[in-house]
Amino acid sequence: MKLDEQSQPTPAEQAISRRRALKAIGRVGKAAAAGALLQPLGLLRAAAEAAEPIRIGVLLPKSGTYAVQGSHGHHGAQIAVDDFGGSVLARPIELVWEDEPSPQTSVQNMRKLIEERKVAAIQGGVSSGDILAVMPIALRRRVLLMATGPNATEITGKNCNRYTFRVDLPNRVTVRTVYPTLSKHGKRWYFVVASYAWGIDAYNQMKELLVKDGGTVLGYDQAPLGTTDFSSYILKIKQAAPDVVYLGLGGADLTNFLKQFHEIGLTGKIPISSPIVNDSDLWAAGPEAATGTFPKLWNYTGPYNTPLSAAFTRKFTARFGHPPEVEAWQDWFGATAILTAIKETRSTDSAKLVGFLETHKFVGYKNAPIYFRAWDHQLIQPTLEVTVKPKITGKYDYFNVIAQYPRHGMSLEAFFGTPEEIGCRLGPL
Repeated sequence: MKLDEQSQPTPAEQAISRRRALKAIGRVGKAAAAGALLQPLGLLRAAAEAAEPIRIGVLLPKSGTYAVQGSHGHHGAQIAVDDFGGSVLARPIELVWEDEPSPQTSVQNMRKLIEERKVAAIQGGVSSGDILAVMPIALRRRVLLMATGPNATEITGKNCNRYTFRVDLPNRVTVRTVYPTLSKHGKRWYFVVASYAWGIDAYNQMKELLVKDGGTVLGYDQAPLGTTDFSSYILKIKQAAPDVVYLGLGGADLTNFLKQFHEIGLTGKIPISSPIVNDSDLWAAGPEAATGTFPKLWNYTGPYNTPLSAAFTRKFTARFGHPPEVEAWQDWFGATAILTAIKETRSTDSAKLVGFLETHKFVGYKNAPIYFRAWDHQLIQPTLEVTVKPKITGKYDYFNVIAQYPRHGMSLEAFFGTPEEIGCRLGPL
């Protein structure tokens, strides 16, 4: 046999080689097919992740004393979502609204928002008691909590924590906004406050100023939240004949008090104030019963408005058929702050959002830059003093803005208090 004949494969060997080649080609084809299949699957997965909404929890009352404020606050947050075009980081924004009816239920709803709805952050809170109850959860779960509506001093004071920020004014600031005006009427005061954290703190904060200035507390009553009949309290006020009545009441409680105060014939005879006021409290009381001088975070009319806030008013009115009250502004700004942090950090990680909010200044929302103070997370901002108009002619325009605080050259930082005065000790992230 010749040498080249020995190197030629037999017919059987040729068949085996063909089968091996076909198998190899098949393996390559399957791999290519699998790769071609995986590529669109990866694209689909990425698209699905992009379509997954960024959820912002909203913890606001749907019922009870502060239900109207809850509705206004939710509307304000909706305008913020509209301002962002409904999306951030190329993902739709979804507001998830849970009720804030009591501290116990608010704790349950806070956990639901975090554990079941997987929200990136939570905003809201009208009741200081509810916010104080849910703050430890925000800290423990490391989820950003933007407290838009509570006023108890300890929220950004001794109970502060790294994951909680506050938009609204602490009682320490609100009492200092109106005391100079109220003290001109006299220093014999009567107090009626809601029997929970906000009302009690408001009494303690104002009493300290009054007594230090030589004033006298003629009476002090605590009324349960949701009181409908204030006649017994008002009769005691009438008998005491104070120079000023200071009410730690809000929502429907303030509305009911003002109506009954008017029925007994005391409207305009004794000056009234409160640590804060919501427009809807007085809208519901009506022009005849509305009275008082109040601190206010924002008003939709007046000399201290800005083009940005005026644009918010126009958008809100066009969508909901009436101008926004102060709670709407607070939740509009709160949602705006959260979404701005997400956009600028390109993240929903709470630690990154906290770091951003501790250093960012928001320009255009008031007539001075406003910011969350890094060491207590309180929003540092000018405060309005308003008085109810002597004659109300508009359905919603109840207030004259008479001043903006701080005054007489005092800085915003000093007006909101020093670390020693506030007592906040933020922990690590």
